[in-house]
Amino acid sequence: MRMSMHRRRPSARSPASPPSPMTLSRRLILAAGLALPSIAALAQAQAPSPAWPTRPVRIVVPFPAGGPVDQTARVLAAKMTALLGQPVVVDNKGGAGGVLGADAVAKAPADGHTLLFSSTGALAIVPHLTPNLPYKPQTDLRAVTQALRVPTVLVVSAGSPYRTYADLAKAVRAAPDKLAYASAGSGTTTHLEVEMLKREDRLQLTHVPYRGAAPALTDLIGGQVALMMADVPVVLPFIQSGKLRALAVTSAGRLPVLGAVPTLAELGVGGMEVYDWYGMLAPARTPDAIVERLHRTVAESLASPELAKGFAEQGVTVVASPPDAFGRFIVSESERWGALAKAVGARLE
Repeated sequence: MRMSMHRRRPSARSPASPPSPMTLSRRLILAAGLALPSIAALAQAQAPSPAWPTRPVRIVVPFPAGGPVDQTARVLAAKMTALLGQPVVVDNKGGAGGVLGADAVAKAPADGHTLLFSSTGALAIVPHLTPNLPYKPQTDLRAVTQALRVPTVLVVSAGSPYRTYADLAKAVRAAPDKLAYASAGSGTTTHLEVEMLKREDRLQLTHVPYRGAAPALTDLIGGQVALMMADVPVVLPFIQSGKLRALAVTSAGRLPVLGAVPTLAELGVGGMEVYDWYGMLAPARTPDAIVERLHRTVAESLASPELAKGFAEQGVTVVASPPDAFGRFIVSESERWGALAKAVGARLE
């Protein structure tokens, strides 16, 4: 039998084998994994912001009506009403040094319709002086913005023999603990600021606490006490009318509204750059979008020419800090004032 001498024609390449179910699944998983972040980002970007405000907004002021914090909240509320298209009303809920009002906001629904407008004392001092505080300031409230920074001025009666801070300090050193200073009450900024001055300039003064700034100023003007440290807007009318004499301010630089009055730093007293401050907070779980819009609304309100002019005439600085910055600021101020309050034995009365 003769063998064929023809070569066998190569067969056509057989088609590639289909991927195994195992390989296909792995590819799908990898592809899905790569897509997930972008899908999540897209979903987040397309998620609608919560509708706000849908009804009147209530700003709780934890002090009686008529004080500087209340007055500021009211002019701010009027501007916010125009910007938000819903009424913004002030609700005075005083008591326990600001604790009652702050607690009411901490326990309110976190929907942006109940807010807190408060100051240094209630937010950074009183929590250190209140046993069994009904809320946790750092976790039950959320910072929105520091609205204003308010400098302090050291004042004496217009009839006082002390015409300069040097005169006052000399008299204090000549008769330790003989001269008395007034405050709006133990644990208030008007108390602790003088205690800080005593520490920094090694002075010995006697504390006379009053139940509020009004009676303290009455006795200061009448000469029953030698001096007081108070927010500039509170005492500026008495300085301008000639009933009080300003000896020094606590700001970093001189104030345009009190241009002839030196800073304590100029006079050689360090560590005395201190301010009172006002700010807005909300319940802790208030959504980011609402907090951010609140911050923008307050900042825009404070920047209005009318309010900016009024604050400047009182020596007040508009801050309008973002929420995170205000939150960190509250923590640092709480540490500073809380330590001093405990060191001098301050207590709520």
